[in-house]
Amino acid sequence: MKKLFTLALALLGFAGVSNAATVDELAVLKHSYVLVGDDWTNNGTEKIAKNALFGDNHFFTPTGHDKATNKGSIDLSSVDELGIVTEEIAKKYGEYGSHLNSLRLKTSQDVFAISVTAKSKVIIFYENNKALRYPIFAKDAKLENKLTSDADIKASGEIGSKGYGRIEWTAEDDGVVYVGAENQIFVSYVIVEANEAPGTPQVKLGDQKFEGGLWYREVSCKAVEAEGFPTIVTYTTDGTAPTAASPVYTAPIKCYNNMTVKFQAFMDLGTGAADEAAILPGADNEVPVSFAFDAPTINADGANVTISSPYAEQNGSNFYKIGDADAVKGDSFSLTESATVSAYTEIANGSYGTFLSKNSSKDVYVLNPIKSKKIIAVTAGEVVLDEEATETSTTGPVYKVENGAISADKMDFFVKNLEFAVVTNEDYQVDGETRYIKMNNTNITFMVADGDSVTVKVVCSKNSCKNIDSESASDRQCVINVSGTTYMVPGTEVDDKGNTLGLAPNEGGNVIEFGLTGGTYTFQKYSGTGNILIKSIEITPATAESETLDLIDRFTSCWNGSETNTHNDDGTVTYNAVQWGGLAAWIGGEDWSEYEKIVFEFAEPTTFATQIFLQYADGTETKAWINDGAATAECTLEAGKVAVNQAALQCAEAGTLTITKIYLVKASAGISNMQAVAPVRSGAIYNLAGQKVDANYRGVVIVNGKKMLQK
Repeated sequence: MKKLFTLALALLGFAGVSNAATVDELAVLKHSYVLVGDDWTNNGTEKIAKNALFGDNHFFTPTGHDKATNKGSIDLSSVDELGIVTEEIAKKYGEYGSHLNSLRLKTSQDVFAISVTAKSKVIIFYENNKALRYPIFAKDAKLENKLTSDADIKASGEIGSKGYGRIEWTAEDDGVVYVGAENQIFVSYVIVEANEAPGTPQVKLGDQKFEGGLWYREVSCKAVEAEGFPTIVTYTTDGTAPTAASPVYTAPIKCYNNMTVKFQAFMDLGTGAADEAAILPGADNEVPVSFAFDAPTINADGANVTISSPYAEQNGSNFYKIGDADAVKGDSFSLTESATVSAYTEIANGSYGTFLSKNSSKDVYVLNPIKSKKIIAVTAGEVVLDEEATETSTTGPVYKVENGAISADKMDFFVKNLEFAVVTNEDYQVDGETRYIKMNNTNITFMVADGDSVTVKVVCSKNSCKNIDSESASDRQCVINVSGTTYMVPGTEVDDKGNTLGLAPNEGGNVIEFGLTGGTYTFQKYSGTGNILIKSIEITPATAESETLDLIDRFTSCWNGSETNTHNDDGTVTYNAVQWGGLAAWIGGEDWSEYEKIVFEFAEPTTFATQIFLQYADGTETKAWINDGAATAECTLEAGKVAVNQAALQCAEAGTLTITKIYLVKASAGISNMQAVAPVRSGAIYNLAGQKVDANYRGVVIVNGKKMLQK
């Protein structure tokens, strides 16, 4: 019996992309299929991801694919003089019309895989840049085991110096086929004519539409003759196999939800109804119907966040999540601290159900610009044996950090995906430290105010370098990534923003110093030499703090007789504290109204909580609690309190602190972004005319260099 090679016109729908897919997950092309190239690159604007399934999961890309918008188009409805589109092709596929040659195939760099059945024909239409270029069919992604010779390919279709080409290839066996190119081509259509049973109906999935308040897609079907005899087609929409008792297809089927529509052909016995005895074995087909909606857009103006969706007028409602919190319905909100915000749209489709859009995500930064020295380092975490990793290790025991923490105030730094690593080899440790911040997926974001600049010093483990023992300075250095720019030593390169890409070389190469001007910056993974392990990040304002008053020499008393303090030759103070004692200074009623805050800086981040205590001449007090892991501690003076009697630093538990600086910071009348705040607690408040006002003033004021609304 002669078999008919018919085409199921399955136009591309909105198939999801699975980044975790493998070639083993390919859906076998049991029925004929048409892939339209520019539908899957959005007219050349979207790159198909690596390791993605697309085209209803019939196509797998092991390498990722690029695109183009300037490679012309091929019109399947019009017979051309080049012989690319013949009368037979136009008759079969003319309804697809014209599409761009936008999907790139390039040697083994851009390759896709398909799973075909024996005797299936693959037809590819493409642009060849007026050169002898053509598709290559192979058993592997590297195109080393070709399924046909170049000569056979050249003889199988229309190629050459015409600018456009068509190649046809027929599979001998069932299996996966990889398709790449000789040099580089750009594809408009990939048509698979499967080896289908006689009478297999042709099916087509229409575009996603919104009419009458509802979203829908239409599935259409065309009955095909079997050996010259007409057929009748029945269908189901519940995923079951159609029988003679199922509805007979007469008109396009509107689908309002995700479903699978299945079809079965029967010989037409002239009764107008299907007869189970006349079923055509294997002459079945199906269309998976799915809906997809673009993610909403997240916009941030400082701490104010808005969510917008293209489906607001089509029954769409936005939902957002802040960090790991539950989703909340809404279009706008304000943050009090930095967070990762995600959002999606819920689209109601009448009584048929609800669709969910794709998700979008955005890091929103609510940060104070770095104004004083900040140190990020590991402050907590226990080094333990990683038993699971050790079982598969070929280099010996593997260790990990449990309950790790770093010194990074959330208003100065936004930290996400924090990871730690352990360095057991003493030759690679810095100052005997075993715990390090692992710059794998770690992101640490901070802000430098416009007009300001900072110096950043990063100390890496010695095995973060390419080769710490090398005689070559370039091999001894390690590299970090900050907002996409790499920094290293040695070298004095400067980027287009004026940022120094490395200061003077250091002996080991594991210490990197560079400068940054105003902006928001993120420490990211640097993949050039693997994971970078960081002991500390030190950020220091590049300009001298001239508007300060040094107080360290005045802190000479201790509240508890069991405590001691030692003023060292290097200008530091060693404070041996008892729980809730105090390192104190008698101020004696001095006027501190021109100052904003008092600051303590420590030689190393603290390992226990501290508290700053201020007592005013009127007997009232201000206290500032500082969690452990702090490199600095500060307390803002209360507005309207001009005279201070006493200041002290207290510890939540017994221990030793080395204090490098104690100073007052003057208030500034400069203006930055406005924000609504609770009543201000500061040493100095100004109105917009620059006049000093007190805490009872209501309206827009300037405090700590920021414009605020005092209620």
